[in-house]
Amino acid sequence: MKKIIFLSIAIILIAGGKTLAAGPIIINEIMYDLSKEDCVADGSDDTHEWIEIKNISGNAVDLKNWKFNDGSNHLLNEPPKNGGQGSLIISVGGFAIFADDANVFLSDHPGFSGTVIDTVMSLNNTSDILKIIDADSQVIDEVSYDKSLGASHNCYTLERINDFAGQFCQSQNLGGSPGLVNNPNCSPSPTPTSNPTPTPTTNPSLSPTITSSPILTPTVTLLPTSSISPSPSVSPQKITVNLIINEFIPNPVGSDEENEWIEIYNAGDNEVDLSGWKIQDVSGKAYTFKEEKILAKNYLVLYRPKTKITINNDAETLSLIAPQGETASQISFSGGSKEGYSFARFGPNDWRWTEILTPGKENQFSTESQQKSFAASPSPSASLKIPYTNPESLGSFKKIVLPAIAIGAIFSLAALIFIKKFIP
Repeated sequence: MKKIIFLSIAIILIAGGKTLAAGPIIINEIMYDLSKEDCVADGSDDTHEWIEIKNISGNAVDLKNWKFNDGSNHLLNEPPKNGGQGSLIISVGGFAIFADDANVFLSDHPGFSGTVIDTVMSLNNTSDILKIIDADSQVIDEVSYDKSLGASHNCYTLERINDFAGQFCQSQNLGGSPGLVNNPNCSPSPTPTSNPTPTPTTNPSLSPTITSSPILTPTVTLLPTSSISPSPSVSPQKITVNLIINEFIPNPVGSDEENEWIEIYNAGDNEVDLSGWKIQDVSGKAYTFKEEKILAKNYLVLYRPKTKITINNDAETLSLIAPQGETASQISFSGGSKEGYSFARFGPNDWRWTEILTPGKENQFSTESQQKSFAASPSPSASLKIPYTNPESLGSFKKIVLPAIAIGAIFSLAALIFIKKFIP
């Protein structure tokens, strides 16, 4: 019975810990396979691998006792150990390089003046999962990649498309852009433009640039509709599609199965036939549109009974994917969701929780939501991409979690007394 009591307390503590976890650091760029003679003299990626991290929070972050994980945990060597430079304290909007060999990285990137932290690193050339782990053993960011994304054996890196999306694309810069704002190319056939020899330098005052939503605006070719085949002289009309995931509710009041919904907004100037488009969740489960259309400057609301997509209450990534396979819009959150609140687009790369639900209408926000920019606030979750901040989380820990522990202990003791007294 004592084991039951301790287990109950542990479960409650773990649940509370998720609410209080923090995640201000993201993996921003990955150099995993540059094994080509054009890149390095020995034509090998041994000791030449590196990743870049970025502080997207509103406070400086101390990486002391943090770890890098590429399947195994590796300690971060505090500069200047093993040739590193800079500090383990990463400023607001600042970058740092985790290098398999700090000296080799600085040799590959002469003139680089940013932070370089030496660590152990062995990145798989086909696919891998990478994590950043803080001093409390919490996973702060986790990303996965595979060579189909690009940057395989060609001197380029994979770069995160913006601070609040989990998508990576091949860099347009030969050698990547360490210490600089990312310059990804997400077109199907990248056409990188850069000097043959990268000589990136860091501007300490450089402010991070946030890419506006949507992630991509794929061009869709619309053919004239007619009962008669078009004349060969008629050229297809091309329009630019600008569709955005605009609002969704992961934890509605009442039945999740009936009341969850996702809203898409057509920010373009033309009606869009959604045939062949998909809306997909983080697990890969997708709903493929059949005959739905969405008028210009209009909304389309998709309810769970139709899509069969379950929006997780604790963390989720939703992607709107064009028929050609491009990700037109993507939004992620983690750190938990409050019942009855939707996650809604306030502005480009600025999403906020709101209790004013507006399916099929322009988003609305309370005064409290309008004063709080989630894109700029520190992330309270271990894997946060679009931060959710619960202003009552710290105070509620004492008000809710601790009493819950006490109540759980009382019920457990009562059960023990009952068993001893009435059960032979």
